[in-house]
Amino acid sequence: MVTMSDTTELKAPFLPAEENELSRRYLRMIEKWIPTGVEYFQEWPDRPNCGHFFGGCHWYGGETAPPVETFALASVSPEYDETGVGVSRSDLQRMAIMGLRYLCFTHDSGPPDCVRPLEGMGRPEICGTKWGERGLGFFKESQCGHGISLLGRVCLLLRDRIDDETWMMMARVHADYAGRFGNMAPKSGIYVDTQMEENAWTSNGLTSCFLFLERHEGAAEWEATCRRWMYSTCATPQDAKDRGTVGRTTAGALAGKIFTALPDYWAENHGMVHPNYTSSGVRPLTSAGAQLKLWGRELPPELFWNRRRVYENLKAMTDGSGYAQAVQGMDWHYLPTTGIDTPHSAAAVFFDDPDAAALLRRGLRNAELRQDGNGGRMYDRDFAERAHDQQDPMIMREVTIGGVAHQYLFHRLFGPGAAPTPEDELERRLAAVREYPHAGFVHHRHSKGRLRFPGGIP
Repeated sequence: MVTMSDTTELKAPFLPAEENELSRRYLRMIEKWIPTGVEYFQEWPDRPNCGHFFGGCHWYGGETAPPVETFALASVSPEYDETGVGVSRSDLQRMAIMGLRYLCFTHDSGPPDCVRPLEGMGRPEICGTKWGERGLGFFKESQCGHGISLLGRVCLLLRDRIDDETWMMMARVHADYAGRFGNMAPKSGIYVDTQMEENAWTSNGLTSCFLFLERHEGAAEWEATCRRWMYSTCATPQDAKDRGTVGRTTAGALAGKIFTALPDYWAENHGMVHPNYTSSGVRPLTSAGAQLKLWGRELPPELFWNRRRVYENLKAMTDGSGYAQAVQGMDWHYLPTTGIDTPHSAAAVFFDDPDAAALLRRGLRNAELRQDGNGGRMYDRDFAERAHDQQDPMIMREVTIGGVAHQYLFHRLFGPGAAPTPEDELERRLAAVREYPHAGFVHHRHSKGRLRFPGGIP
């Protein structure tokens, strides 16, 4: 059980008063998408003041949580264009809070009779169920960490409009997650199936737990556990021999026998070296980093462990469109707005990397052009309403606006970072032959394009 006295005393987030070059560009993308979000918003009659987006039925509450944060962030921007968008700040906040309440009621910690609609736009087996995935195992249960941390941010962003009932429902959601993972050791895995993404999203969830419930008697333990998950998101076998200091202990002690990255700092998932799963190791710099910054906290050293080395791999693979190329094939479609550009953001800000700043802008420009071509949507309307990817109806991919919102928040909090390398210099700087013996390929980046050879050099 949690009480109001367990929750944070903060009444407002530590949010800069002004926009900057990059946050402003992401805000413009959000503004273009808002009419799409409004179109797919519906009230939920089972409880007062509730609503959902895109039918209310998707994995881990992922149909409603990203639009909730997107609307909340736009509403607190000093440059939000109410007249141009045609939706007031108060209406954005009203729908965001309705979505927040819907997710609280339908979470495992909510009343047993509060389940998602019997029909939705997502997969049918999710309809009529709760989210939180209680009893479904670590992979599904821990994956809710992303959504829970997002909802925690929204509560602080809109603190002056959140009533006590909603605030305490959110407290119970956090307590539920902390109760499952607050004293659990991180998972290990290198070849075939990295645990990099799982450790990343669990650390995000636990970060929100010890911040939202920062006066709870368990908060200090959850923070210590969270730091271990942060470190183990990008741990390699050689780290076990590292006696250098990290926080209050050594790298070797933190690593133990838990490894998620190959010795050459790649991550393999689904049997292939996967740029998206590898980038999941860097993304917590922007997600957990934003959470900590909103609460006015310092970012711990465990959050940075090996991130620069992992990012250097991704940077070398990034093409002229801002995508990190899949060197051994790809089994998912990924666009920069889903978060592939966040490693560039992290490196531009935290590593002061001008190349990352240039690659970030490549991806952003392509995202802007694609959105303009789709009339403000993330995907072509006809395509999204007719097609089905390998897992879900494509209409559910509209929630990738959450990636834009996340980038907006990160750059508003931390600024644009390094000045970008001029485009005519960038390729000369990145040109090289790189061998990755553990990942199993050689990559040649040159002025005419890219070559990759599986298996490495004999």
